[in-house]
Amino acid sequence: MKIELHVIQNFAPSCLNRDDTNQPKDCDFGGVRRARISSQCIKRAVRQHFRENAACDVGTRTKRLKQKLLERLQDMSVTPEELSAAVDVFLATYYSKPDSKRPDETAVLLYIGEPEIEEAARCVHELWPQLCVASPAEGRTAGKRAKKDRQSLSADAEITDRLRHAGLSADIALFGRMLAELPDMNVDAACQVAHALSTHKVDMEMDFYTAVDDLNPESETGAGMMGVTGFNSACFYRYALIHRPQLVDNLGGDEALANEVIRAFLLASVYAIPTGKQNSMAAQNLPSFGMFVVRERGAPCSLANAFAEPVRPLLGRDEDLIGRSIEALAGYWGRLLRVYGSDGIVATPLFHDGHEKRLGELASWDKGSVQAAVGAAMEAFQRAPGE
Repeated sequence: MKIELHVIQNFAPSCLNRDDTNQPKDCDFGGVRRARISSQCIKRAVRQHFRENAACDVGTRTKRLKQKLLERLQDMSVTPEELSAAVDVFLATYYSKPDSKRPDETAVLLYIGEPEIEEAARCVHELWPQLCVASPAEGRTAGKRAKKDRQSLSADAEITDRLRHAGLSADIALFGRMLAELPDMNVDAACQVAHALSTHKVDMEMDFYTAVDDLNPESETGAGMMGVTGFNSACFYRYALIHRPQLVDNLGGDEALANEVIRAFLLASVYAIPTGKQNSMAAQNLPSFGMFVVRERGAPCSLANAFAEPVRPLLGRDEDLIGRSIEALAGYWGRLLRVYGSDGIVATPLFHDGHEKRLGELASWDKGSVQAAVGAAMEAFQRAPGE
């Protein structure tokens, strides 16, 4: 079973996702310049929505796992130095070597949930004889020998398996995890998220701003500071895909939990908005259209090519980019069904904010609201045959 998310979302002037030059991200598509919001930005907004609404357990991205483990191991009857050294060995063996400049941090940013942190602390307890390869009391020479031994410590396959299956948070189960140096700790993502692209050609704009020094004497004119910031306004197409069997596997076979996570993801994908430059632009614009495609088999399909030819409002007609984008998506969906068929598609519930005339063949799947459309998608999951 798979579920696709297709969204049309129009934003007021904004800079939701910046590149290394502090300008809105963009790209070429269909031969013209498009506004873009990266998949990483979208996923972070979803994770924040999970956390703020207590919808799901959310993992932590951090280089400070050592501090989290030390907090949980304070009851051990050892010196702080011994405990710190043992945790260093454990982390280097099962997660990451220490940062060369900040030895109390890992060299890479780790993605880890609370259940796994708790399991890691238990593993340190159990592995103490192997981890504590030398006592600080043995002196400087012993310390050097211990460091060498720690670097050569081999990971135990059973411990690795316990850590990997300790109970993944919803976001790690969805988006996966990769540790290049320790592939056994990788988690295959159950969710793919595309970069959002504008359905039309976009010209990037610049805002010149100034700030006045309130304590300037009256005789002094001019600004206390000035600067420029980039922005754009665009109607975006967004696409995401969840592979339910992979999600169930990541969550230890718990199908009920997987369904809860899918529901939470669909809702968060509708309501979560990136936070970039929101204090100065407040582009709080919810989607105008959303469709959930539930497939029991067959290849999933992004509808981005509906906009390979940029959408343009037609001259002399009272219409906008939102309506034209919905019309282009609905038309492309109809063409795909005629060419490839609908075999394997269980349901395509959708919602919109007043674009009935643009839906074409999709009109029969209009559920009237976000909650109703999400509910219909989840009901389709439960009606469908087994994986």
